Amino acid sequence: MKKPGIRLATHRRLRIGSFGEMRLHDSGNRLFRQVARGEAVAQSVTVSRGGHRWYASVLCKVTTGLPDRPTRQQAERGKVGVDLGVKVLAGLSKPLPTDGPVKVRGGGLLVDNPRPLRAAMQGLAKAQRVLSRKQKGSKGREKARQRVGRLHHQVAIRRNAVLHQVTKALATHFSIVSVENLHVAGMTRSARGTVDTPGRRVRQKAGLNRATLDSAPGELRRQLAYKTSWYGSQLAVLDRWWPSSKTCSNCGWQHPSLTLADRTFHCTNCGLTMDRDLNAALNIERHTESPNVAADRGETENARRAPVRLPGPRGRGAGCGEAGKRWPIWAGATSAEQSADTPTPTP
Repeated sequence: MKKPGIRLATHRRLRIGSFGEMRLHDSGNRLFRQVARGEAVAQSVTVSRGGHRWYASVLCKVTTGLPDRPTRQQAERGKVGVDLGVKVLAGLSKPLPTDGPVKVRGGGLLVDNPRPLRAAMQGLAKAQRVLSRKQKGSKGREKARQRVGRLHHQVAIRRNAVLHQVTKALATHFSIVSVENLHVAGMTRSARGTVDTPGRRVRQKAGLNRATLDSAPGELRRQLAYKTSWYGSQLAVLDRWWPSSKTCSNCGWQHPSLTLADRTFHCTNCGLTMDRDLNAALNIERHTESPNVAADRGETENARRAPVRLPGPRGRGAGCGEAGKRWPIWAGATSAEQSADTPTPTP
């Protein structure tokens, strides 16, 4: 087609059929060059709204080859254990570079948790109080509602930015990334209980649930599942019921009464004393099974220990191609910024 319905009008404007043109927030040079060389074919555009911004995600069919083995640098660094948490986003058995985009401490072994929701709680509480006082159906209530939505959108953007930095650093620096098979839905279940059997410490458990969801361990593992296949590494998953935090990484002794308040692991058998997250990361590295069952192309177990396939990356599809190649669908995620007053496009 000489003039397809989905095309770049210029390097900064995207043409979407009868919907019209949208100004790109970022440059579209990369997509423009790929389409011009015949390396990419735009198949569809998904227009969505987040907060006060409009986004156009361009779905393209791109021919590319995926690595089937790690690089020499990845092979030299070997396997890394990753213990996901709340106080720190992740404890690592091997360090990440301290001068990279990921904020780390403890010699590169502890990844800082920015806690974007907690940082925005004061502003969100104020905006929600203002919203609750507005009259329903008024223009002031609509403005207050947009203010709350904008703040939530900013929290999501900051969280995703950190997760993408961490997962890319892990997938590109190591040949095998080992994580726990966490049951996030069970971990964040309410402790309220029932009328007959009321729960205990409900407020404290609600705060822990909020902090756990703010760190997004499920999203971090989802990103690792497909990024490891992109960069030639593999993802290994530790059995859900293996007590990595309570086991000594030196002698194997298990702590009978370790609580979440205990941030330092003390072994009474061999005398080891170290940060509990680093101790768990060493256990995860040493006791994960073959990564073939945990990679994005393999299987893992659910809460009932039944085999399930891991989900693929959102916004990307894959088909068959020539030997040694795949035909992934590349979501360019080209953001298009318009006025918040623009009506929502109809499909």
